[in-house]
Amino acid sequence: MGPNAHLVAYPIAGGRQINVVAVLPGTWNRPGWSAPGEVADIKTIFASSLWPGAARMLIGAVDEWRKWALFTMPGGGEWTSGTVALLGDAAHAMLPFAAQGAGMAIEDAAVLAKCLGETLGETQNEHGPAIAVAMQRYARLRRPRVSRVQRAARQQGRIYHLTGPAAFARDLAIRAMGPGRMLARQSWIYDWRA
Repeated sequence: MGPNAHLVAYPIAGGRQINVVAVLPGTWNRPGWSAPGEVADIKTIFASSLWPGAARMLIGAVDEWRKWALFTMPGGGEWTSGTVALLGDAAHAMLPFAAQGAGMAIEDAAVLAKCLGETLGETQNEHGPAIAVAMQRYARLRRPRVSRVQRAARQQGRIYHLTGPAAFARDLAIRAMGPGRMLARQSWIYDWRA
């Protein structure tokens, strides 16, 4: 974590490769999924001695970058219409700072399946109206949790990109808490059951 940016690295391809993600401020927003990133721009942002040597080394090891804009969805939009329901990012895109976009989509699918299963198990005839009710129930059940995760992601994004004394205080607090207590802060996310 650093001033207005942060860096994430994790293994992919069975540990044979490392994915490096640099989250930076910007206004880039073009149609399409992604575009080539500017290697020099990224290296310049992470060149400061405020960034640890390991972070600068990771940035320097990347030859080619892709960039994409980050978006979120405002609350209150419709998730269902009749017998059609949206889930995941289509219903409630969120910023990546809680790493829960895919997790929320999986939870949505579990709750939607449960709502449909309970509804269809009760009816034997016309399913259209019953399915529409199940879809509305799914949205009603999911909206509070998803909204809470979206708020947590926004808050973590602000915390990750603090500068100056606030960043110093954040770093001290994280060190004092240690990994176990840091993880426990999000147990409400990880301990969820359908």
